[in-house]
Amino acid sequence: MWHCLHRILSLIVPFLPVRLRIRFWNYLFSRGRRIWQPSDMAQRVEGHMYIKLSVLTRPSEGFVIDYVRKNTTIPVPIVIDNVTVDGITALVLGELPGEDVRVVRAELGLSPEQAKKLSHQISALLGQLRSLPPPSESVCGWNNTPVRCERLAMGSEPLGPWPSVNCFNTAMVDRARIRAPPEVSDVVWRTINEVHARSHRVCLTHNDFAPQNVLVDKDYNITGIIDWEASAWLPEYWEYTKALFLPWNRKGWWYEVMKVVFPQYELENLAEYYIWNYREVYV
Repeated sequence: MWHCLHRILSLIVPFLPVRLRIRFWNYLFSRGRRIWQPSDMAQRVEGHMYIKLSVLTRPSEGFVIDYVRKNTTIPVPIVIDNVTVDGITALVLGELPGEDVRVVRAELGLSPEQAKKLSHQISALLGQLRSLPPPSESVCGWNNTPVRCERLAMGSEPLGPWPSVNCFNTAMVDRARIRAPPEVSDVVWRTINEVHARSHRVCLTHNDFAPQNVLVDKDYNITGIIDWEASAWLPEYWEYTKALFLPWNRKGWWYEVMKVVFPQYELENLAEYYIWNYREVYV
């Protein structure tokens, strides 16, 4: 029922005055923070909806979600509204069924068979995303904008765009100012140079494919992929290496799930690890 209502709302809302919309969403947002736990990400509100509302909310997230919904079968939220007034964007999304895969795993465990099932579903869904034709050879955000990614620069402004994958790779190494210890320096640079000499195409990338953004039911059927704010056109290996960027995702159950999805990028993952581990610049 709510799914149908959200679709109807998404058709009606754009015809209403923008200032009326932003005031109404702000009211629901504030009310939601009183009813449920306040969130700095997406605030749960009445009507089985979530609202992102701040000067940091990017309209491009709504555009990407709509694009993915129209061109794939990836389960993404319905964009009910995506409106900006005086520099403040309200992105209103329909709630998806299921729970964060970490919650389900903590409650029910994750058998090897269930992990394999999860890997195969992720592979099929991301395969659709990666098959969408890029608008150009550039590494960039939506509509050739800079890329927002904590891996690139923690807490800094978005970076780029870059005209090619080669330019992107060079910029990442130059920015990191890598200082590897003498005893490992040769292998570090040999690995990075070998990876960056490979030919990699540009793919639409979620760019934050972490467990908290994968929703599942109790049988580990994927019911939703959420939080597309960092999505961008990035090198084909980036979905895998970024998914393992945070220390707690580099090993254990999530690594085991993701390496089945992307077995071809282990050397790229190692090169990225060297860049993360031996860089002097983090911002």
